Amino acid sequence: MFGRLITHLTVFQQEAYEVGRFLKWLVKHPFQSKITVKKPLVWTQKVKNILILGSLLWIILVVTLYFYHKYLFLFFLLLSIWQPGIVLIFGLFLLKPYEIVNRNRVVNKTNCFFASHKDLEVVGITGSFGKTSVKDFLFEIVRGSNKAVRTPESFNTVFGIKKVVDFEITNKTNLFLCEMGAYTRGEVAGLCKMVLPRYGILTAIGTQHLERFGSLINTTLGKFELVDAVEPKNALVNLDNDLIANHLTNNKKYSQVKTYSTSNPKADFYAKKVSMSTKGMSFEMMGSRYSVELFGSVNLSNIVAAISMAKILKVPENKIVEGLKRIKPSPHRLELKRIGKCTLIDNAFSSNEIGFVSIVNDLKSLRGKMVLITPGIIELGEKTEEVHKTLGRLASGVFDKYILVGKSERTKNFEKGLVNKSDVEYIDNDANLWPIINNLSKSYDWILLENDLTDIV
Repeated sequence: MFGRLITHLTVFQQEAYEVGRFLKWLVKHPFQSKITVKKPLVWTQKVKNILILGSLLWIILVVTLYFYHKYLFLFFLLLSIWQPGIVLIFGLFLLKPYEIVNRNRVVNKTNCFFASHKDLEVVGITGSFGKTSVKDFLFEIVRGSNKAVRTPESFNTVFGIKKVVDFEITNKTNLFLCEMGAYTRGEVAGLCKMVLPRYGILTAIGTQHLERFGSLINTTLGKFELVDAVEPKNALVNLDNDLIANHLTNNKKYSQVKTYSTSNPKADFYAKKVSMSTKGMSFEMMGSRYSVELFGSVNLSNIVAAISMAKILKVPENKIVEGLKRIKPSPHRLELKRIGKCTLIDNAFSSNEIGFVSIVNDLKSLRGKMVLITPGIIELGEKTEEVHKTLGRLASGVFDKYILVGKSERTKNFEKGLVNKSDVEYIDNDANLWPIINNLSKSYDWILLENDLTDIV
């Protein structure tokens, strides 16, 4: 029972403690007692509280049923041994009232901190994808002329941001770059109430986490909560993103919002005359020529966003140029790695439909034999079949070999979209990728690792 309990606790944590999603996993895996752990259980205080409260309630129910109804006692005992995840759900429900109170306390306390520090400017950064890269790139550009602090890695929730505020922001800090994550409407608005952003960047809106948001309308409205929280002239959005562009067109209140683009000259900040290679990229924007050691059209959009916000923040031109020299790809986000004569494009952190399409189109212009390794894109909900068939059709003819991780709805539909299915190989979800990559590097010039293997299949 203990091993199964730890497995259920790990999955519950990875599902962000969403009961509905966790129950779906339990129904889908009624007898699974082990999972491949690439992201092991983190023994946070929340995990401990859920386990303690759930166990206490379980003991009370077991004792009560033993004295009052022996058959129910036996049934409940066997059920909880078979599915100990039920105990965790009990614990979460008991913990919820405290969490709501504590969350509101943290939000209000942090709000007071920023309200009392008028000279501390906050840049909020949100989007379905690209927000971490834009944040990292912007930090390198602005830190030469500011005492800047950023949220590390993907610390983009209430309690993650609070840790940064408590331990990293000092009286000398004058700029805080705050990444804002969200799975539902209202979350970004809550974070804005917490840190009071003066500036905002919206990088993209797409199908990533569609299963959680429920619809693209909800995703759009949820991400635009950051734009709504700042003055229009201080908001910067990606005009190349169709959902963003359409929302701007349909709402006159966004007429003063600043835009950036790599394809639309009407944008306030427009990158043109782009040159791209495996060594980096260069482009012109607002009369200046910029160069940076990044790869891929997605990173072009991200660096243009960072430079655009730097200009809004009035960072001196020489500091922008200096900052670009310091920029490297964020880990596992279109990171190029040489393995002998082969180039590995490590995009394993996460994947999304727009980014997947973009990198495949980038590879069309490159020479050499290519292989794709992917488990597909998670959390697409009802669009899973459609999106993966489309991606399979797009990838056909670009790659010489396809290695699909795990036989899932994602990978099987990707294979259906492929024109030539003879070069498809499936590997287990718990496979060790690096020996496979090392072996492939002897025969291929390019390996695209698109999205990490997932524990929850």
